[in-house]
Amino acid sequence: MRVGPTSLASATLFIYFPSMLMSMGQGMIIPALPTIGLTFGVSGALAVQAVTSQLIGRTISMIPAGAFVDRYGTRPLMISGASFATISTLIAAFSPSFIIILITQFFWGIGMSMWMFGREIAAFDMVKRDQRGRQMSALMGIGSTGMAFGPAIGGFLTDFTGIRGLFLVYAATAFVVLLLSIAQQEQSVRQNSAAKPKLFDLQAFKQIHPYFRITYAILFYSTIIQFTRVQVVNTMLPLYSQEQLGYSASTSGLIFTVAGIATFAMIAPTGFISDKVGRKWAAGLAAVFSAIAFIVFPLATSLFALMIAAVIVGIANGLALGAMTIYTYDIVPSHVRGQLQAVRRSVGELGALTSPPIAGLIAATYTPGLTFWFFAPFHVLSAFLIFAIGRESLQGKRSENAPTTEEIDKGYNP
Repeated sequence: MRVGPTSLASATLFIYFPSMLMSMGQGMIIPALPTIGLTFGVSGALAVQAVTSQLIGRTISMIPAGAFVDRYGTRPLMISGASFATISTLIAAFSPSFIIILITQFFWGIGMSMWMFGREIAAFDMVKRDQRGRQMSALMGIGSTGMAFGPAIGGFLTDFTGIRGLFLVYAATAFVVLLLSIAQQEQSVRQNSAAKPKLFDLQAFKQIHPYFRITYAILFYSTIIQFTRVQVVNTMLPLYSQEQLGYSASTSGLIFTVAGIATFAMIAPTGFISDKVGRKWAAGLAAVFSAIAFIVFPLATSLFALMIAAVIVGIANGLALGAMTIYTYDIVPSHVRGQLQAVRRSVGELGALTSPPIAGLIAATYTPGLTFWFFAPFHVLSAFLIFAIGRESLQGKRSENAPTTEEIDKGYNP
């Protein structure tokens, strides 16, 4: 893979700004879930499955996207993904039934997954190895901030324009991203086009150095729990704040905005921790703060208490910014990084895919607030595995018997 010189202005226009737009569009639907249920005559717990439909699309497209980017580079993947996102949300704006909403969100999930994966590789190739943490933290932070501010916009649009207006704005943001994806230059291309990896190559796992294989497995579990945290908060917090506590969609969006501000504030500290202290510290602390947030949320009934809980989960989100991504890139061979990253993310999507139905069942049987306590122990286990068993991958912080960067990038060959 080649690394091309990229100016800050170009990176902002073609990577950071569209990342904000795509994530903002994703966040818009969150406070609208109860209204979608009312509009189409389904329960709030069933309306949440629109998010599940997104996740199914994201999950099934991840591994093909990884192989695609290893073969052809990032730009074609990003154009295809933005096209899916634009068309699906435009159709959703004129949907006559909830079934159509589910179908369009499925294809939106495919588009979002493709674009985000291409963006991630493009951003990764812009910087040196010792700057990866700060680069990915900034990129993920911008995306998470967009995701957090999206609910405030989505709540306003839902209250004053309804579902159709929400999806039309949603489609417009995706269309802007499509235009920018078409206009940008390729950031990362494979020099040897004849060496095309298989769609799913089991031999890629064997190329991970034995020293880091257990760590890679731990990253699988921790990624599942990270994705679970995001989806439980995104789906249950609106139900908890609106249906259980009686706040409006706009207030629910404001709570997410507070979390977004906390996430944004963590961009610089997280990049420093990841690049200077160690990859496992950023990932492990993210799990610790996630556990704390999930314990606190059901105890928060006043708006002020909800804001405090939102700050805690925002810190967790901030610490998690690209933590698993950079950790993985550090320990996998460079020529199969797309596939191995995609496999980890696909497994992680299982957590995102299964958590909304499980959370919805708990919310329907008991209360939305209790879902947070159900998932809290999983974050505790994630923190333990990372700190107690995971091996540090940051160059200069590894143990003496760890493989060199060159050995890792080349791939293990006994």
